[in-house]
Amino acid sequence: MVLAAAPALADESDASVLMSFVAGDYALVGRGPDGGPSYAGTATIAEEGDHLSLERRVGGRTLRAVGRVEVPSPPGEGQVLRFRWQDGPGITMTCLVAGDLDNYARLTCLWGADGKDLKEPGLEAMFSTATWPERAGSPD
Repeated sequence: MVLAAAPALADESDASVLMSFVAGDYALVGRGPDGGPSYAGTATIAEEGDHLSLERRVGGRTLRAVGRVEVPSPPGEGQVLRFRWQDGPGITMTCLVAGDLDNYARLTCLWGADGKDLKEPGLEAMFSTATWPERAGSPD
């Protein structure tokens, strides 16, 4: 699997609604590409003008990414959040957004190094911690 394509940005009004919906704090769980190790951590997504910032904290390491609402190829399949890492090698993470039972965002994502042919993408799920007691579930 190769993660590379020219992004098609979503309609500005739809993108704004989705960006405000996902802004917040999350607990995350995942697995690295090609059957890599499992991991858990925390994340914060914030609106920054026309894009999102993602700060992930896993195992004492913090990574930052810039995200935008995009229309995947082929078009007509809805919208996704696509995050691109700012630290280290080029990595892209594509996320579907859904609401949980309390109407908070839940993200399910596939990720991998740009231009690298993967047998299996990395997997990650983010769960909103908006209603959790302070620091509940934080592995950091």
